[in-house]
Amino acid sequence: MVVAKYPATHGHTTVINNLCINLQKLGYKTGIGAFSFEKNPPSNIEKIKLNKSKLLFYGVNYLDFDIIHSHQSRVNYYLLLVKPTKPIVQHYHGASNKIQEKNFQLMMKLYRNRINKIVSVSKAGISQMKKMVNNINADVVYNGVDTKFFNTNLPRPYHKGEPQLLFVSALRKYKNTDKLILAMPKILEIYPKAHLQIVGDGEEISHLNNLICKTKMENHIELTGKVSNDELKLYYSSCDIYISASAFEVCPVPTLEAMACGKPLVLFDIEPHQEIIEQSQAGLIFSNSSEDIAKQVHEIYSNKESYGKHAQIFAKNHDWGKISLQMSEIYQKL
Repeated sequence: MVVAKYPATHGHTTVINNLCINLQKLGYKTGIGAFSFEKNPPSNIEKIKLNKSKLLFYGVNYLDFDIIHSHQSRVNYYLLLVKPTKPIVQHYHGASNKIQEKNFQLMMKLYRNRINKIVSVSKAGISQMKKMVNNINADVVYNGVDTKFFNTNLPRPYHKGEPQLLFVSALRKYKNTDKLILAMPKILEIYPKAHLQIVGDGEEISHLNNLICKTKMENHIELTGKVSNDELKLYYSSCDIYISASAFEVCPVPTLEAMACGKPLVLFDIEPHQEIIEQSQAGLIFSNSSEDIAKQVHEIYSNKESYGKHAQIFAKNHDWGKISLQMSEIYQKL
């Protein structure tokens, strides 16, 4: 599994780590390759510090692995300059800005014929790729979730409201977290004890803090900052509804983690969210207005047990063990 820097973004790292761990259980030798490491890979997963000079001279052929699985576009400029003699898998997680879009387009123009298989984390991801590059053929392998770690039998130490709402993400502008803050007054008209927790950090955190103060929502909205995985699962278990206003996703990992804890969904109207809701029947989609957010929260909270059961079923069908079996089938064909 290859990225430029490890750990990569939260979603990439979660996918890479869990694929490595679960493929190893199936008998594979797995490793994580990067040009730099800020922390070590999970226990028993090999760490391979990539050498740019060797890659530019020998290509991936110097690496002692049968399949090279790339998770970013830009690393392929090094991986694929020399024609590879072993299969290359490109894993599409999304292109959330213009630079990433241009990188994907250029990489595909230069090296498309040297990639043996493209994997997308959703059907929506294939739609996104087709807008950037014509005639894309890709297999869908959804992101997974550890249903033993994230489950419905956890305590609820962070439950503070009725209903308790939760959003988990790196706090970037396109995540539209401010829409959730601005919707809280409408939600409070229906549920005066409602509470929203926002877990994560990023460049938007100062703006969001200021907005909470400006709207006088300090008693109803909490910015927790980044938390450990052990804490994170308790935030999921403590909420009643998982909510996201994000304008760009491909297959969001936090959504699956919340579903594994039996939590229903209220998600913004974008294609990847629609895909999750249509396949799982675990929640509802909302439009751009605060009124519609409040309406869908009310509908979900009134029927949270039913939606929550659908969420849990969907998560169990997307446990990392099952996702890794799908990836193994692709490797075996290669």
